[in-house]
Amino acid sequence: MASRSQKSLPWIRPERNSPVSMQAQIAQWLEQLIGAGRLGAGDRLPSEATLVERLGVSRVTVRLAIDELVARGLVARAHGKGSFVTSPVVQHDILSDQAFFDIVLAKVPMAEVRLLAFGPAVPPAKVASLFALSSGQKAMRLERLSLSAGRPVVFSESWLTPDAALLSRADIENMSTAAVHSVLLRHPIASSANAIGAGLAGATVARRLGIGARSAVLVLSRTRFDAQGRVREHNRFTVDPSAYEFTFSARGDVPAAAMVRAVAA
Repeated sequence: MASRSQKSLPWIRPERNSPVSMQAQIAQWLEQLIGAGRLGAGDRLPSEATLVERLGVSRVTVRLAIDELVARGLVARAHGKGSFVTSPVVQHDILSDQAFFDIVLAKVPMAEVRLLAFGPAVPPAKVASLFALSSGQKAMRLERLSLSAGRPVVFSESWLTPDAALLSRADIENMSTAAVHSVLLRHPIASSANAIGAGLAGATVARRLGIGARSAVLVLSRTRFDAQGRVREHNRFTVDPSAYEFTFSARGDVPAAAMVRAVAA
């Protein structure tokens, strides 16, 4: 089946006398189409035969051009089906100060963050213990869904301390929770403890992310503290690993094992 955009593609004719090789010209042209959204995630590229005919080049030149895009992660080949535009992968340095809310808005193509729920609820026992709440005391429950070009990539479930009941839905929609703590609640976040694991999506997360209930997911659990060491929020971020990956950076010669311990600390 042809890509939804192929009929209206602005075709080029590679210049044989250009200092830029024809395969590079073709790769640049396809990259521009992807960047402009003319070929979107999941779209199939024109077949090699079509590219050869429309561009007036050899099949080898076409394959080399596509090889370049495959090497850069923009295109993936499916045996017997053709070449397809890959979904963008968001990279998140787990050791940076940037939060999911900020990462998504800054780095995700056609970013969107949807507020699914915000209101008082009795938290699980673990969260109640972190917040030092009495039995049955409510905290503020927050759910967000982060999307890239309409595709869900991160589902977040967060618990904020009871004083967050002073916040409006508009506050939560327009600010990261770190900004909320600093600007509105006057309790800036001073530190956090993070842990990364893997698991199966389950029914609720699968419905949110549009994946199978038994799909593998990455899970980041995070607890944030103020300057006095009091817990201000607890988060659980469930990530579709095909669209989002965690990284970490270090200065100097730091053993990998030490870095893994730092991330999981």
